[in-house]
Amino acid sequence: MFDKFDKYWSKVNGIMGVATLLDPRYKTTLLEYYFEDIYGSFAEFEVERIVRLCQDLANEYREKLSPWSKAQFSNTTSCNTTMGGKERLKKYDAYVSMKKQKKSKVMSELDRYFEEDVIHKTPNSDIFVWWKINGPQFAILKAIAKDIYATSVSIVASKSTFSIRGRLVNPQRNRLHPSTIDTLTCCQN
Repeated sequence: MFDKFDKYWSKVNGIMGVATLLDPRYKTTLLEYYFEDIYGSFAEFEVERIVRLCQDLANEYREKLSPWSKAQFSNTTSCNTTMGGKERLKKYDAYVSMKKQKKSKVMSELDRYFEEDVIHKTPNSDIFVWWKINGPQFAILKAIAKDIYATSVSIVASKSTFSIRGRLVNPQRNRLHPSTIDTLTCCQN
């Protein structure tokens, strides 16, 4: 059982860590707190790994959201064989400048997010409202959070579980809370 759990945890650990980082109530503090118990002396390395994963995601999203993506840049500055050496170097300088600008924007957005204090956790605190309010200053991170938090938490496929043809709740799924059953049933509409 421990091997199965370890295999499962190793697959979802990264994305769950990024989801924790993007929760303004926790950020890196929750990872640091729990990873110390889970990983012991490797906790700092694991937290850094999750932060790097978040940085990589931010870079990918930056590419996707940027009007100056690599494809557009390569289309507008394609090098042909008749181009002179000085022209190629100018276009190379423009390329390097663009890459540096993208990287600094992503890093500064992540840095600004991590530098802010975690928000006070209350029973009514809603991270979706926080992202809606603070989204303009963290546009890339908001897009990542939107995609990550939209991922279904349940491993039960709602279509197959709550089919009109079969029973609503079978013996394997009899531990679902009634509100969860209502929610998953309404998802079909």
